[in-house]
Amino acid sequence: MVHQAALPPMFGVEAIFEGGPPRRLTALARLPSPIAPNATVRAVLTFGIAWIPLAVLVALDIVLGRPDVLDSFVEDIGVHARYAIAAPLLVLGHVVCARRLGRIAYHFQVSGLLGEDDQRRAREALEATRRRVHSLWAEAVVVIAVYAQVATLVALEPQLLRQADWQVAADGAGLSAAGWWHGVVSVPLLMALLLGWVWRIANWAWFLRTVSRLDLRLVSAHPDQAGGLGFLAQSVRAFCIVGMGLGAIVAGRFGYVYQHDLATPFTNLLLVGGVTVLTLALAVGPLLFFMRALMQSWRHGALEYGVLASDMGVQFERSWFGGSERPMLAEPDFSAATDLYQVVANVYAMRFIPVDPRSLIMLVAATLAPFIPAMFLSMPTEAVIGELKALLF
Repeated sequence: MVHQAALPPMFGVEAIFEGGPPRRLTALARLPSPIAPNATVRAVLTFGIAWIPLAVLVALDIVLGRPDVLDSFVEDIGVHARYAIAAPLLVLGHVVCARRLGRIAYHFQVSGLLGEDDQRRAREALEATRRRVHSLWAEAVVVIAVYAQVATLVALEPQLLRQADWQVAADGAGLSAAGWWHGVVSVPLLMALLLGWVWRIANWAWFLRTVSRLDLRLVSAHPDQAGGLGFLAQSVRAFCIVGMGLGAIVAGRFGYVYQHDLATPFTNLLLVGGVTVLTLALAVGPLLFFMRALMQSWRHGALEYGVLASDMGVQFERSWFGGSERPMLAEPDFSAATDLYQVVANVYAMRFIPVDPRSLIMLVAATLAPFIPAMFLSMPTEAVIGELKALLF
């Protein structure tokens, strides 16, 4: 019996994974947190902070007598992909992905998979997850970590912030105004968004690990072919917008490499294959905690339902091949046998990871979608069409 009064409200559950760095960053300065309650407004604000000042400062450089920086900025596909596309997508993911993770976590309370004691443990784990995700300490650590990483990169490889003319000052000795904004604001903001998602996914994985160790009431013959855990596949689909954001970052680098003839035989494998594997690892990896329980349920179900199917088959054959003539259309034996064997087929087709192929295809497609415009922007159209044809024929 599920006690509905003891469960947290749906809106509160949805907000569990919606927090995290850098959503409450303004709280460190005693400002409203988040600074804009609407995710779309926050995405536009992110675009306005990360990319628009770069364009304005480059325009100012042009007015001051550096017209050559316009082409440099326009052709910098990586910068546009990171700050005009990827950063806003990672912010919108708070609604599309993070809220759905909260609803999925809540579903353990009403799915019948847990007994009353285990429901209480799951609620405690969910509350602990909420506290960690929304921790101001996490926000502070992310800020420190981000600027420490930027300072380390600048100290060890200062040329990273001078890869394009628009980032370099007119005298060539330092950074332009746009270059300083890029290094001090845009790069740290994107890194904070990425670390924020790492923090959310880590807490999502911790929650699933905790639940996977409870006494789950898995049903090996469940039609979702995942013992009743098929709803977890929705989390993989939820990561599509995050995967698209990661894909946009890597696609920007992909376009830059091909645009400047820096591609190597390993470019496609490292960039396209790398971001695909990374996204799948982040989305599917936490679900691996249920593999042991699903395998145990399958082994038990295969034995039990296998005996049931054999007994049914023996009785069916004796009834129909015993020599007596019976009217086939009036007998329910065929329907009963078909129904039973369909149930047994569900057992034998049970997946050891609660994810379906369609969800995986959707995630991979969303991750790789940004590479299509990157190809057209950085490669001759004929070459792009030729590569796409090669994929189909």
